[in-house]
Amino acid sequence: MGARAGEPDARALLAASPRVRDAVPRIVEAAEPGQRVALVGGVVRDLARGEEPREVDVVVEGDGIAFAERLAALTRSEVVAYRTFGTATVRSRPPVDVAGARTEAYAQPGALPEVAPATLEADLARRDVTVNAVAAVVAGPDAGRVLDPFGGLADLAAGTLRLLRPDAFEEDATRIVRAARYAVRLGLDPDATLDHAARAAAHGGFVALTGTARMADALALALTERDPAAVLERLAGWGCLDAIEPGLGADPAAVRTAWALVEDEARDADRVALGLGLLLAGVPVERRGAWLEAAGRDRRTTRAALAAARADELRAAITGAADAAVDAACAPQPLEAVVAAGGPEAAAYLGRLRHVALAVDGDDVVASGLEGPAVGRALAELRAAVIEGAVAVDRDAQLAWVAARAG
Repeated sequence: MGARAGEPDARALLAASPRVRDAVPRIVEAAEPGQRVALVGGVVRDLARGEEPREVDVVVEGDGIAFAERLAALTRSEVVAYRTFGTATVRSRPPVDVAGARTEAYAQPGALPEVAPATLEADLARRDVTVNAVAAVVAGPDAGRVLDPFGGLADLAAGTLRLLRPDAFEEDATRIVRAARYAVRLGLDPDATLDHAARAAAHGGFVALTGTARMADALALALTERDPAAVLERLAGWGCLDAIEPGLGADPAAVRTAWALVEDEARDADRVALGLGLLLAGVPVERRGAWLEAAGRDRRTTRAALAAARADELRAAITGAADAAVDAACAPQPLEAVVAAGGPEAAAYLGRLRHVALAVDGDDVVASGLEGPAVGRALAELRAAVIEGAVAVDRDAQLAWVAARAG
């Protein structure tokens, strides 16, 4: 069975993307006889917008992990299963995220849901916003149909972000962050019901009930968006950031400046650590480490975020300073702290100074007769001299400087 009269044709929709079109035959082949399988959410949304999908999400009626294992065998790919949730990722090209169709019941606000197998229609009904509750059926008796029971595609075309249920944010406050991401990424305006529900959940304690770790994970996803500043601005307007932790927040202009510096000079910076640091700058110093610990961040991210939160100190130290002093102040800092400090001095360090490499090393200094702490001091002084242009970049000139220093 294909599309019904008046419905979009799933086959025509999927044909617009070469990577999706190529993946579908294997997805169909992995289905058991009569098993309904659908591409859902973002992949359908992106195709409807004429964009290449960011991901391929699949929902199957029945055992999602068994389906994923069959798909992995067909594509000769690794499969990673999350049996507690009945989901799996097939690391094919493109990667495919698989879930069994399910319903969710929340024993209390903020709790993890209790899930049960369900139909595709019931799975769509459990979702949070209409633009996420769309599916293109690719296998089963109604293959070729687009399921859009809540008018998500019409909302997408109208530029509206609409909740499926008024209590969706109370059940799981991480959905507020996802709504902000969708609003910014898709250029959608939240309707009055969603706007009211987001504010009510933030101010009604439901963010706190969801827990720091889960909200921090949601924020981390927000920080990977193309325009995280706009997402954070939307969350701040709803009161969500302050509900996660009093004082949490960042000036959108500062975030955009930092992200521009990352794009230009520091693509190797950790954007999540950088963003968390900018957000934590308004939180009392004594609370920052405790919040990151509760958020479950690893040691490297915690160090970088805490340093980025103190970026005003580094900014004061390097503003107007000579190159050698800028290098000396920035080099011991995590890269994210330098980005957060910003300004021409930080840009100079990131784009030029940090890439300066000496032609000699500690062994050369020891061979000259220096030892102990004097070795490190000599290398630091030599680096400053090279940056200032007092010593040439070639090895002979630097060995001569070391010999003179030792003498």
